[in-house]
Amino acid sequence: MSQITIQCRLVASVNTRQQLWKLMAEKNTPLINELLSQVAQHPEFETWRQKGKHPTGIVKELCQPLKTDPRFIGQPARFYTSAIALVNYNIESRKPIGF
Repeated sequence: MSQITIQCRLVASVNTRQQLWKLMAEKNTPLINELLSQVAQHPEFETWRQKGKHPTGIVKELCQPLKTDPRFIGQPARFYTSAIALVNYNIESRKPIGF
């Protein structure tokens, strides 16, 4: 499988860049970490790990209540969607050898 790296440059005012950084660093990254933690603590996690597959809807399910958590509230919808996708990708990439 080949990978393509895309680089882009954000051309925006300092204020816009600061707001975006704050969203990413103070809201979205902690949300991703919380989702990863909750998935790892799920009672079915070991079964999923052994099978090499997890129900992708579980991450979305775990994210729902976090949308109203004061630590993560107020993010644009695409940030929540991105966090869910990233966590699903991270879990999938940790399949046991032989899958």
